[in-house]
Amino acid sequence: MSLPTYFTLNTGAKIPAVGFGTWQAAPNEVERAVETALKAGYRHIDCAAIYRNEAEVGEGIRKSGVPRSEIFITGKLWNTKHAPEDVEGALDKTLKDLGTDYLDLFLMHWPVSFRPSQKWFPLKDNGMFDLADIDPATTYFAMEKLLDTSKVRAIGVSNFNVNRLKDLLNKTKVVPATNQVEAHPYLQQHELFDFCKSKNILIEAYSPLGNNQTGEPRTVDDPLVGEVAHTLGMDAGQLLASWGVQRGTVVLPKSSYLEDAFEKLNGLERHKRFNQQTRWGYDIFEEIGEDKVRKIAEDLAQENLTKFTV
Repeated sequence: MSLPTYFTLNTGAKIPAVGFGTWQAAPNEVERAVETALKAGYRHIDCAAIYRNEAEVGEGIRKSGVPRSEIFITGKLWNTKHAPEDVEGALDKTLKDLGTDYLDLFLMHWPVSFRPSQKWFPLKDNGMFDLADIDPATTYFAMEKLLDTSKVRAIGVSNFNVNRLKDLLNKTKVVPATNQVEAHPYLQQHELFDFCKSKNILIEAYSPLGNNQTGEPRTVDDPLVGEVAHTLGMDAGQLLASWGVQRGTVVLPKSSYLEDAFEKLNGLERHKRFNQQTRWGYDIFEEIGEDKVRKIAEDLAQENLTKFTV
């Protein structure tokens, strides 16, 4: 089974199937990592303001010597910049840090707003996250206006479930080009994938191997993943990447493997989400319930005061 190297957005633009992620990159290392990735053939760099490394990413792009026109760059709007009057300024800061005059794709990072602040994580005096009552559609409308400038070529969202996408589509004009969400064999998101496909919204999968945020075993460490990978003569990460791209998601390199390997991985679905931001006090994915989320947020509030100081 041959896997694609590019997908086509609903704008008609081509987006590389592989995206070099810059989340959780070690300080002072991401510059070299980006430079090396581009020299090795990557042409899609995934960035976000909250990663707090966009200036380093930009320097890595510059040092690579790869022409800007050959690189697909994604940026993301952070939660404190959802007020319509703050959106373009946040984009301008990203462009300046990256050293480019446009983004190929600009995403709303989360469908939840924090109080406008110079801090990344504004807290109330009791340690609870200080949320703002800003409809994501209001923020997205401000993002739509950016399409009339030369600063962005496409806009999209991230971490939106089906209900939140439906609400957004009912209130706005431009269908998101992509929805970047967590997706791997433990969290296959069939309903969301089907809905996005019906609306011509391309899925971008992050955490395709799982991650260590919850302290639980990662998907890539699952014994079945290792067994299938060994059978096919590859490592587990390569197998998961190939499984993801054959589903039509952006993140993964060109490769070809046996279809029965993917059938085995399909059986791993357990609706296991590794990136559940319950401490914010907002039921983003509408899976837990507002009362339970609020209780979790209240229990973690005092910890927030020492953990979220930026």
